[in-house]
Amino acid sequence: MGGRRGILRASVILGPATVVSVAYIDPGNFGSNIAAGSKYGLNLLWVVWVAGLLAILFQYLSGKIGIATSRSTVDLVSSAIKERLSGPCRSATLALYFSSLIAVVLATDMAEFLGIVLGLSFLLGLPIEIAIWVSVVDVLILMMITDRRLGFETLIGSLVGVVGISFLYELVIVGIDPKEILVSSVMPREFGGEHTLLAISIIGATVMPHALILHPYLTAEKWGTARSNEKLKRHMLETIAYLSIASVMNAAIQIMAYYAFYRNGYHDVDMDIAHAILEPLYGSLSAVVFAIAMLASGISSSMVSVLAGQKVVESLVGKRLEAWKLRLMVRLANMLPLAIAIHAGVKPIDVLVYSQAVLSLVLPVVIIPITIYARSKSTMGSMVNSRVIDIAAIIGTIVIVTFNLGFIVSSLLNL
Repeated sequence: MGGRRGILRASVILGPATVVSVAYIDPGNFGSNIAAGSKYGLNLLWVVWVAGLLAILFQYLSGKIGIATSRSTVDLVSSAIKERLSGPCRSATLALYFSSLIAVVLATDMAEFLGIVLGLSFLLGLPIEIAIWVSVVDVLILMMITDRRLGFETLIGSLVGVVGISFLYELVIVGIDPKEILVSSVMPREFGGEHTLLAISIIGATVMPHALILHPYLTAEKWGTARSNEKLKRHMLETIAYLSIASVMNAAIQIMAYYAFYRNGYHDVDMDIAHAILEPLYGSLSAVVFAIAMLASGISSSMVSVLAGQKVVESLVGKRLEAWKLRLMVRLANMLPLAIAIHAGVKPIDVLVYSQAVLSLVLPVVIIPITIYARSKSTMGSMVNSRVIDIAAIIGTIVIVTFNLGFIVSSLLNL
């Protein structure tokens, strides 16, 4: 009886938003925010909060589409292309659309995989080149063990908790100034040049395309047949609660980097030496906790990105496939280029920052269809957006596109 009560409590607490909240605390966030905090202090902390609000909005809309239609946004777009186009034009458009989605998953999972590699390297003392090959099987094993949805959500929630507790500890030992943090959160400071790269990297690491792709699949599977306002309300509360907590954890990474690195004179911190810098400043436990946080973040977020890849491929072929084969394909597709990059001497933090910048640049491919379908009465029925939500989604899309255009213009001017 006690076991059943425990399962019931978990099913109430955990849900699709538990899974997608990992997007806020993946290794890409570590890289982007450690780079921002160590180079520019808290100048870009306000970007974290803007990105957090945008992510809550679009994750809510994305998940709502799954509840209202029992389908994913990917399936809706694919059906629309097939209905409105024909011949070579239809084939080319479908190929372009799914290629962009698969590229999103691969770019995302490369950062997640690197987080696992770095975590194992820190904890076990392995060279990164060896840790890459050790890391290939961990997520596959965990996903087979937790193949049932509740088990998957429980493991994800536990790993997110590990990351949260780890950074709470790091913030305590570095000694933060709440007033300074509050001012930096609401007052944007100097902006331009590499600030723009790191800003869109933070956005790409937070408003993650693969989480937006995955959310309607999860809500459709869990609540799609219900189509009730009660389920929609639960989805909204879950999304706000979990993603708000994760957003605070995301900000904690940049805050920790500012107090631990920037204020101690470390302004060019790479991921493979971050834990080593912490040890002499704050003790060996701080370095171990940082490594555990990195590993937990990498494992949890990689499980989610691999699941997103599985769903996209299944939508492409129109049927369910053997999960382990798809998961292995995604893992191997990222292991080889990452191994080549690391062996070629590319800095781990550059892999993380630039991969997240790429995600921000392709984000409009995902959020524009979400915005369109969520405001369509014929698609959403009684769950169609209110005018206020419509306006917020349009403004959010414009903000993201503006950041991306700013980065492109800045890059061209610096050529």
